[in-house]
Amino acid sequence: MIRRKWRKRAKWKTLLLGLVGMVMLTGCTTVRETMGQLQIYGNNELIAQSQDRYSYNSREGEASPEGTQFDFRQFTGKHTLWTVDAPESSQLTLDLNLGIDKGKCKLVHVMPSGDVVKLADAKTDAGVITVELPEGENTIKLIGKKAYGNLKVEFSDTGTAQVFAASGENRAIE
Repeated sequence: MIRRKWRKRAKWKTLLLGLVGMVMLTGCTTVRETMGQLQIYGNNELIAQSQDRYSYNSREGEASPEGTQFDFRQFTGKHTLWTVDAPESSQLTLDLNLGIDKGKCKLVHVMPSGDVVKLADAKTDAGVITVELPEGENTIKLIGKKAYGNLKVEFSDTGTAQVFAASGENRAIE
C-alpha cells in the first residue's frame, strides 16, 4: 500500500517536472519584444532617431544598394535598410512591393531634418514611387509591429544620390 502511494507521487512529480521544463524551454525560444520596440510604430520622434531597435523571429534576405527582396516573420521595431547621401536636392525612383500577411508594417523615408514620410504600408498597392530627397543624409527604414510579410524594392533611378545598404551589425540592437 505504501509503495503504491510512493509510485503515484513519483509519477506526478516527474510529470510536473517535465511540464515545467517544457514551459521553460518554450519561453526561451520565442521572440520577446521590448516595450520600447512596441512603442516605435506610431511615434515619428522615435522613428527619426538614428539607433535601430528591432527583432525578427525569422528573416530571409538582405538589403543591397540595388534594392532588396526578403521575407520576415514577427518583425517588431525599426530597421534601417538604406542610407541615401544626396549632395543636392534630387529624386529617387523605386519599384516597391510590400506584402503584409499579419500585424502592422510600413516603409518610411527619414529626411535629414528629422521629418518622417511614409512611403508604403499594408494598404498601399505595389508600384513605382518617386521620393524627393533633400540635400544631406536620408534614410529609408522598415517599421513594424508584430508583422509577417515580405518586401521587394528595386531602385531604378537614383539621380545624383548615392544609395548605401545599412550595416546591421553596428546599428541594430537585437
